[in-house]
Amino acid sequence: MKTNYLKRYIISSYILVWMLIIFVAGSASLVFHAPPVIMWVIRNLIAWSPTYLILIGWKYFRPDETRTAFIKRCFSEKVKPFLLLFSFTLTFGISVLALFLFSIMTGKPMLSYINIGTISLPLSIFLSLTSGPTGEELGWRGFMREEFNRKYGFLKSSVCQGLVWCFWHTLLWIVDSEFTDWRAIPYIISNIVVITSITVLMNIFLERHNNLLYSVALHFGFNIIYVFLDADIGFFIILTVLYLIITPIAVLIRNKFIKNN
Repeated sequence: MKTNYLKRYIISSYILVWMLIIFVAGSASLVFHAPPVIMWVIRNLIAWSPTYLILIGWKYFRPDETRTAFIKRCFSEKVKPFLLLFSFTLTFGISVLALFLFSIMTGKPMLSYINIGTISLPLSIFLSLTSGPTGEELGWRGFMREEFNRKYGFLKSSVCQGLVWCFWHTLLWIVDSEFTDWRAIPYIISNIVVITSITVLMNIFLERHNNLLYSVALHFGFNIIYVFLDADIGFFIILTVLYLIITPIAVLIRNKFIKNN
């Protein structure tokens, strides 16, 4: 029977991240009472677990190709600076728009929902960039995207990738979320919709421009605002609605472009 390397990778990635969260992050927080900046570094190290699997266990997931050839292909196309900036601006702009609409709804200034915190701004930006945006993409949009694309068409492949990526965060919804009451339900729904939508947007870029730096920029544009965000569940509901509007429009534009070419 042919080995399902994609299934093997997904299961391994879930097991690894859950073990790291429970035993590494859990110990650092509950036993050693690590300060916030150390916990952030630990979370960053955990966020790189999809890449650890690719770099360390490569032959276990794709024995018919060299690791070097795969990595070169993931960054094969020359980066266009304007498109890279647009990638970042797209997801960042959607979050800013959601915050703007939320501030109108609540009658409070947008900046009242931004909390710089105790960690310096440059360090916060650096730690945000070196978390999921640079740590996850080689696994998700590199290996997993290629594997799903071999099985399905664009939209089904993108949705499957998004759901795997989304539920990979399941344990974090329990241990690292302030929404533990009824708000947990719309928060989880928001995560499912938004993360899947972002995956679709990433794949639209990568379909035409095969360089993971675009998905890194999209990921970073989405993540960076949450480093400083201090908003209630209403923000996430608005964010969900925006992605439900913008993503289908992006898919229609993509389909029309492909049809005309």
